[in-house]
Amino acid sequence: MKRLVLIVGMCVCSFVVSAQDLKSIFSGVVKSVIGDKLTTAESVVGTWNYSAPECRFESENLLAQAGGEAVSARIEDKVKPIYQKLGLESSVFVFNEDGTYRLALKKRTLNGTYVFDREEKTITMTNKLGVSLKAQVVVTGKTMYLLFKADKLMAALKILMSVTSKNNSAVASLAENYDGLLLGFELKK
Repeated sequence: MKRLVLIVGMCVCSFVVSAQDLKSIFSGVVKSVIGDKLTTAESVVGTWNYSAPECRFESENLLAQAGGEAVSARIEDKVKPIYQKLGLESSVFVFNEDGTYRLALKKRTLNGTYVFDREEKTITMTNKLGVSLKAQVVVTGKTMYLLFKADKLMAALKILMSVTSKNNSAVASLAENYDGLLLGFELKK
């Protein structure tokens, strides 16, 4: 256990955290600060393999993130078996320079177009049927994080994979309990 002391303005806050929590807090800050500068339309292009579930909260308050990281880790643990049942651990995203994408998911391949918003650091993917899904995107080196509003991601996965209501309800209840919850994927190039 380590003691983390944060000085914010005139306020000194002290927390006792494990090394894993401390690592999570700093990696979240690095993703937010460095990833914002590195995330460009060009950095998104390539073949990205699923690595792990990712969970964050929309709040940018550092103290909220410190507590949110512990909650995020628990949510990721709950989401991981659901992602495994859906076959997401073998999924591959390909983003091409021409604004097209391909998602290989189990035995299905989905194609469509995407638009990268440089200011908001988001990708809006639109499939051949015209259904769009918007994700926040952060690229740091050979790692990309795609984060969707939890309810939107679960609805999309349910449609794509014909998920049973039991699998969908487990994550849907998480989305209802945590306002501003973002769920998605850590991808590796």
